Amino acid sequence: MENIKTKENAIEFINITKQFGSIIANKNINITIKKGTVHALIGENGAGKSTLMSILFGLYTPTSGQIKINGHSMYIKDPNQATDLGIGMVHQHFKLVDAYTNLENIILGSEFTHKGFLDKKIARQKIETIQKKYNLNFDLNQKTGDATVSTQQKVEIMKMLYRDAEILVFDEPTAVLNPQEIDGLLETMKIFRESGKTIIFISHKLNEVKSVSDEATVIRHGEVVGHFDSLENVSISEISEAMVGKKVVMPKNSFENNLEEEKGIEFQNVSAKHLKGIQDVSFTINRGEILAIAGVEGNGQEEIEFVASGLLKPTNGKVIFYKKDNEGNITEKDITKLSVHKKKKEGISYIPGDRHKYGLVLDFNISENSIIRRLDDKTFNKFSVLSTKEINKFYKEIEEKYDVRGGRDGKSKARSLSGGNQQKAIVGREMLTEHDFIIIVQPTRGLDVGAINIIHNKILEEKKAGKIILLISYELDEIFALADSVVVINKGQISEKRDVKNITRNEIGLLMAGVKHE
Repeated sequence: MENIKTKENAIEFINITKQFGSIIANKNINITIKKGTVHALIGENGAGKSTLMSILFGLYTPTSGQIKINGHSMYIKDPNQATDLGIGMVHQHFKLVDAYTNLENIILGSEFTHKGFLDKKIARQKIETIQKKYNLNFDLNQKTGDATVSTQQKVEIMKMLYRDAEILVFDEPTAVLNPQEIDGLLETMKIFRESGKTIIFISHKLNEVKSVSDEATVIRHGEVVGHFDSLENVSISEISEAMVGKKVVMPKNSFENNLEEEKGIEFQNVSAKHLKGIQDVSFTINRGEILAIAGVEGNGQEEIEFVASGLLKPTNGKVIFYKKDNEGNITEKDITKLSVHKKKKEGISYIPGDRHKYGLVLDFNISENSIIRRLDDKTFNKFSVLSTKEINKFYKEIEEKYDVRGGRDGKSKARSLSGGNQQKAIVGREMLTEHDFIIIVQPTRGLDVGAINIIHNKILEEKKAGKIILLISYELDEIFALADSVVVINKGQISEKRDVKNITRNEIGLLMAGVKHE
């Protein structure tokens, strides 16, 4: 019986422990992944899930313990060996070369050659077949560095499919996809399972976990703390409580605003061109108001984000900042063409949609990143010498208020933190920096329910403090929980501004699809 049972197991983690100096990332992990199933790994940001998968993929060597693949003990020394064993991985942090095309990134390391020359034609045919089969459409000739985050994620998924892996590891694969793409991916995962492939699915989106997973294992602080043999009769709140260790009550906008309606920021007929472009975009955000931009990714949200933050100069129109002085007097300031740095000095904070490109310097430590936008601030810069004491004090405040883990008192390199902890560090930095207007883009992408709870509460505190808040989110749940008002963007044009309490999901969905309200 033992032999039959062993053959049915695709992967066995046996007493896996991984230490980084004094930090124990994984402690005596025991998990069995059955063949032909979707097995979810759930846990908070920094719980040790990605570390465990990095061990499976040969990126890390375990401090102790062993891994069995298809019943055989294996020492997986590097990703090439993992690939040879039929293990594919979609990484949370992309492993792509920006200067290469999407096609070149997919085939890198697994190229077809003909008479000693690279043969891209055969590779292209194989990739296009996979694209059609799984509806993963993107331009193979595009330079990856110019692609959207969503397209880069598709390239990562395609890299795995291209290598014909049998054991597929998805590490937060839906964090950068829009709702339609998520539905498509989840359906694709079911097709993989039906064809006999084994899937390990790491996600903080518990409704996705429940909809597609056969089993789930819960990891907290590097240890296995729970297991669900089936998720059929398990509620989302039960899974959430197992993950966080306590009940989580998500905050919601009460729509109370004691401030008089005072203009804060106004876009006046703004047009801009980046990837696709926006045309004649006009909206106003009052003080103490959260205005959300809803829509399918790639319809102009990035242009609005970049114009508001200073990364992109509009081709037409103006952005007016209605500034309030200490006496309460309002002055109009044209900030249309100000740089990112100058806008920061005017009291504008910015949480970018792409945290790696615009939020962090990955090879700086996380405490250095906490003041990266404030290098000329006299709090930290005294006579052109940075004060380590003040930097560490500010980072400690971010760490405590936003529950940033894995920072090792600020000494860890930014790239070594999990995606969720990187995000919490950026959100903390921008919210704790003095500001009147804050641009918040996808604030909880890749975050667990506990972290989402913290950040949603902080955003609502910003509203209570009378801040001007522009929220760009692809999560309708997030928009309905936080926003006072919403505009929907489609093909670079926005709908009229509506109160969130007076609009339905169906109406937003129709506007996202370009159906005009009569």
